[in-house]
Amino acid sequence: MPEPLAPEHFADWNEQMVQRYDPEVFHHHPRGVVRWVENKRIRAVIHGLVARPEHRILDVGCGAGNILAQLPGAQRHGVDLSAQMAKRAQERLGAGATVIQGDAEQLPYEDGFFDRVVATSLLSHVLHPEQVIQEIRRVTKPNGRVVISVCDEERIERGIRLTKILALDRLFFGKGEPQVYNVEYHLHRFSLPRLRDVVGGHLKELYVVGVPYVFPVHAIGVYERPA
Repeated sequence: MPEPLAPEHFADWNEQMVQRYDPEVFHHHPRGVVRWVENKRIRAVIHGLVARPEHRILDVGCGAGNILAQLPGAQRHGVDLSAQMAKRAQERLGAGATVIQGDAEQLPYEDGFFDRVVATSLLSHVLHPEQVIQEIRRVTKPNGRVVISVCDEERIERGIRLTKILALDRLFFGKGEPQVYNVEYHLHRFSLPRLRDVVGGHLKELYVVGVPYVFPVHAIGVYERPA
């Protein structure tokens, strides 16, 4: 496999990372515990979004459309920088959604266009997370709701070290299985404090949850765009 391109060739680099580390692998990973954590994360995201059929919804960095497929209504939109992911999402969602290949830092929508916006497992993989948050705020209606999910890198790494110390790593990581934590694909290290720092004064925080609850490796923030 060729060496990854430098991130300054960002779209090409991202496409290469998607091919190397398929974001959809968490949904059908051979390890049940990985699928369980991913299901818990998605449930928390959907619960926080409180989406209704009449809402216009945007998934920024929609991947293969797994979350959009579980949301109601006919006004669902997805954006992903990867041509491969955008194509896969459109095939999954069909005529029930509109998916485009686009940059999260320059969303092709007018101000205040969406009632609900979701961005999951995205901010670690973009060049400028603050710019993405500004764009999310811009396209969200006043009093609209935003849900953002990030990996808590420190907790994940602590958990990996602990499983190795306790010789439990074979329960979670099998030889030849898809990787579940890929530092190469992460341009930024995130945690709950880092998420709050990036969101800053752009959005009003409603609440934050950790998933799973016993040893949270995801921080999920639920926000409102101020009027």
